[in-house]
Amino acid sequence: MKIDVSLNQKQAAAFRFLIDSVSTDIVYGGGAGSGKSFLGCAWLIIGSQKYPGTRWLMGRSKLKALEETTLVTFFDVCSKWGIQNEVHYKYNSKKNFIQFVNGSIILLKDLFAYPSDPEFDSLGSLEITGAFIDEASQVTSKAKEIVRSRIRYKLDEFCPSCAAKRDRDLDDNKMWRCKCGNYTRGLTPKILMTCNPSKGWLYSEFYVPWKEDRLSDNKKFVHALVTDNPNIQSSYVDNLNSLTGQSRERLLDGNWEYDDDARSLIEYDAIMDLFSNPVKGGKRFITADIARQGRDKTVIIVWDGFRAEVFIEIEKNKIDTAAEIINNLRFKYKVHTSDIYVDEDGVGGGVVDILGCNGVVNNSSPVFVQGQKENFGNLKSQLYFYLAKYINDRKIVVHCTPTQRDMITQEIEWVRRHNADKDGKFYITPKDEVKANIGRSPDYSDAMAFRMLPELKNFSRWL
Repeated sequence: MKIDVSLNQKQAAAFRFLIDSVSTDIVYGGGAGSGKSFLGCAWLIIGSQKYPGTRWLMGRSKLKALEETTLVTFFDVCSKWGIQNEVHYKYNSKKNFIQFVNGSIILLKDLFAYPSDPEFDSLGSLEITGAFIDEASQVTSKAKEIVRSRIRYKLDEFCPSCAAKRDRDLDDNKMWRCKCGNYTRGLTPKILMTCNPSKGWLYSEFYVPWKEDRLSDNKKFVHALVTDNPNIQSSYVDNLNSLTGQSRERLLDGNWEYDDDARSLIEYDAIMDLFSNPVKGGKRFITADIARQGRDKTVIIVWDGFRAEVFIEIEKNKIDTAAEIINNLRFKYKVHTSDIYVDEDGVGGGVVDILGCNGVVNNSSPVFVQGQKENFGNLKSQLYFYLAKYINDRKIVVHCTPTQRDMITQEIEWVRRHNADKDGKFYITPKDEVKANIGRSPDYSDAMAFRMLPELKNFSRWL
């Protein structure tokens, strides 16, 4: 099939990286309307047609969002290029894949970091030829790494120069000479990630190194704006021009260094330093956020002073199971019962009863500090405001897995003042609002916030 491809200047720059022999991780990120989804869908279609029998992945944080957005763009691109459903390809909505008549397949994948599958075992023994992750800022870096590790399917079967299929064995260097004269190992594994500006792993792994001219050769970053897309509708641009504040900076201006939400309590650089701060150990504590009726996840942290050293996660546990695990940790790390702080709301109260430890009632009154009642709406808000202060002051360090780091970073970014434009008591963003934005309960940050309670009780000692 002959396809007439028309790309704007920024899309063409990214596409050159998608077909070279060096680049493996390509980020196309900037403002809204810069043709991000079009680029990804176009690349998958061209690759599927050029290399028969290959397998490609189109992913997004949630499959439903992919079907409602990215997949719609895919169908639009196909229609523009004269590629017809039931003629040139078939879309299987039940099994979530697109199969072309030449045997190539595009798999539609949900890449959300579900607590029940932290290692993305759902991807199993998947083998693919290339991957496109749309709105990559909404997935974790662990998800990206797992997807990238699966890019190995038929890579050595095709000549990247002329697309001819290999007709001879590989030599000792795992290379072969094509009839076109090219001596090659085959296709280079590629993953394309598209996104709007965000303060997450894409910012630290791609944008900052690109800005500082130290991005490794295999990684590429293309900054694109709506003004780079000559095919965008004027009404779309008008809508972007009507935005204000942070949304305008991100979506219209494509500014990766936007001023984070004025409600944010924790500086972004402090969040990045949270995992490497030089903090000495001290008295040991255990804090725990207990899952409510199996809907969330129980997170238990063992602290050495302000060093979060051990994270235990439990899915859909019974209260006696959580109590037993905390008790075993108490003996192992020699933690006094009086130095254990557990969420007492809901089923957590049962754990407090079993252990005889300190309970944390989130909606209770704030703790008096030096004999004074502080202007917080409840205890949880007070604990989070102090947690923010400690993180900003680089007094806390967290040692955890890369997946946990992504999740903690995401939760900590949502430590914000609620109704900051109103006078009165200080509150943090309600949990329901946080859950709606990150797709899960902020269990890690809740357990971390509980570490502030013993400090508040002894405030005069450390002020």
